[in-house]
Amino acid sequence: MPRRKQTEGEKKIDISQMAEDLGVSKTTVSRALSGNGRVSEATRARVVQYAKEKNYVPNMLARGLVTQQSYNISLVFSRQFGNLAAPFLRKTVSAVYDIATRNDYDVLMTMVGEQETSPMQRLLVNRKIDGVILARTLERDPLIPMLQKSGIPFVAIGRPADQDVISVDHDQVGGCRELVSLLLMKGLHRIALLGGSMLYTVNQSRLEGYKQAHDRACCKIDESLLFLELESDDLRTSAVELAVQRGADCILCMDDQVAQLALNTLRQLNLRVPQDIRLASLYDDEALQGCTPQITAVSFDAEQLGRRTAQQLLSLIRHQPVETRTLLGYQVGLRLSTQT
Repeated sequence: MPRRKQTEGEKKIDISQMAEDLGVSKTTVSRALSGNGRVSEATRARVVQYAKEKNYVPNMLARGLVTQQSYNISLVFSRQFGNLAAPFLRKTVSAVYDIATRNDYDVLMTMVGEQETSPMQRLLVNRKIDGVILARTLERDPLIPMLQKSGIPFVAIGRPADQDVISVDHDQVGGCRELVSLLLMKGLHRIALLGGSMLYTVNQSRLEGYKQAHDRACCKIDESLLFLELESDDLRTSAVELAVQRGADCILCMDDQVAQLALNTLRQLNLRVPQDIRLASLYDDEALQGCTPQITAVSFDAEQLGRRTAQQLLSLIRHQPVETRTLLGYQVGLRLSTQT
């Protein structure tokens, strides 16, 4: 419901007036509105409801001067995804923004190269942020030791090598392992895997799930069917062609965009899915469900990931306890593209 606009004759209410009207202390009102400190749920609800009725808008500049906070958080992602073209990234970013704005925080989008640290260094030196979300986690990520040394609260999306880093991720290993296990049970024993840079821990996790499924099925992996470090469409197209030449009975792609490219390439080769070869993806998207045939894929809730990560960071900023590692679930959707 939109806020009622304040009329010209209305007096702007402040914390002191709210405390007087409600018969509580200014400290109680401040704690109830900020979510910090010990306040009963009944009192907190009463204060919040009164603030809504009076159209109370906190003075963030004044609050920041008192608390020495900026009320900004940094959301860090790789430059190669700077256009936010990936649906998963857009949904995650939107969810982070939603939680942040509900808690009176602004989000600073921070783009960095794989080994670049200077943008984050500037934010830290100039004290422009209260916390950081790493929207990508790299092997030997140079930002992690920098943030640890600074003491600023931060949460990583992914699976950092350092077990002490607070992180939130989907069960990438489990999702990939389950999908590959189902494909193996269908009698598909020559599953080609197409993926991007192994510098990203998400790709490492998916490769680990692929290998675990084969180990559990006592099925040997043909290393010639592993196509990794595919960082361009030309490389991906070539990988699909090679997989076909090497007798793959299924092509498993690490993300939805590669899966769509693979489907188009197979059509150009006059190969039918699933009659001639099967196709699956380790990340689902609406586009894959709209393909003909619909593509088998693992579904992860990007909005849930963004919400949980932002909530974890805000809890850290408020010195509240959090889980060190949060693992979210997944769903495997078997569709026509892997029908045998």
